[in-house]
Amino acid sequence: MKPRRLSHRSLFLRANDGFTMIEVLAAAFVLTVGVLGLLGAFLSSRKLTLRAERQSVMAHRAQLELERLQAYPYGELAMVTAPVHSSETTNPYFYVVGSEYQWDPASTHTETLVTATSGECTATPVAGCGVVAASPGIRKCSEYLGPCEWTDGLVNGTIYDFVTWHTDGNCGAKCPPQEDYKRLTVVVTAKVPNSSSQQPAPVRVSTLVTKPS
Repeated sequence: MKPRRLSHRSLFLRANDGFTMIEVLAAAFVLTVGVLGLLGAFLSSRKLTLRAERQSVMAHRAQLELERLQAYPYGELAMVTAPVHSSETTNPYFYVVGSEYQWDPASTHTETLVTATSGECTATPVAGCGVVAASPGIRKCSEYLGPCEWTDGLVNGTIYDFVTWHTDGNCGAKCPPQEDYKRLTVVVTAKVPNSSSQQPAPVRVSTLVTKPS
C-alpha cells in the first residue's frame, strides 16, 4: 500500500499550526510597551490631579486668611515690625527691600509697608498698634496673623501676611495725595514631604481696604 501524499494545502496549514518563539516574544514586547505607556499616562494624570488639589487647598487657605485680616479694624491693620529681606527667591520675604514690598512679583512696582508705631495690639488696643507680626516662627494660624504654620493631611506650609500703603492717582480731590488705601496681601507656601521637585508654587491673593468714613 502506497503512503498517502499530503497536498500542498495540508502542508501549509500544518506549518502554520501555533506560534513560533519569535512571534511570542514580539507579542510580549508589544504588550509590555502598551502597559508601560498606559501606566505612565496614569501616573502623569495622578500627579496633575494632586497638584491641582494642592493648589486648591492653598487658595482656600489664602482666602480664609484674607477674610480674617479684613475682620480687624482699619487702624490696626499694620505690620508690628517690618519684615527682613531674604536672599532666597522661594521665600516671600525676598520681595521685601527695606520698607518697600513688591506685592506682585510679575511687576517691578513696590508699595510702602504699613508698620505700627506702638507695637503689637493687645486685648486693649492703643493708637498706632498693629496686628500683623513679621517675625518667623512656629505659630498656629488660628491664633496669629503674620507668618504661621498650616497643615492639611500630608501637605504643610506657611502663611505670610503683608500690609502696604496704596496710592490711587485717580481717587479724586477728596482723597489724600498719597496712602489712599491699605493693601492686604496673603502668600501661602506649601511643602510636599519626600519631594524636592514637586513643590507647588506659592499662592498669592490681594485686596484693598478703605478707611471708614
